[in-house]
Amino acid sequence: MIRRKIIKKKFTKKDCTFCVGKSMPDYKEGDKLRRFVSERGRILPRYISGICSKHQKHLARAVKRARHLAYLPFVSGL
Repeated sequence: MIRRKIIKKKFTKKDCTFCVGKSMPDYKEGDKLRRFVSERGRILPRYISGICSKHQKHLARAVKRARHLAYLPFVSGL
């Protein structure tokens, strides 16, 4: 039986883009929100996007509003 070593990915700490720019996520800016949504239409988690918890909550709410008002698609073409 061969044992394989499990390699864990280490993520580096990123600066929150909204804190640096002193802005808040807005549902009307679909192009900015698209950066934080995966190809399948899922909202990226904090450790990948590098956003602080405060702005992640606002971002999730903004993405959901943008989807409802058709600024963003719910699911991209499969």
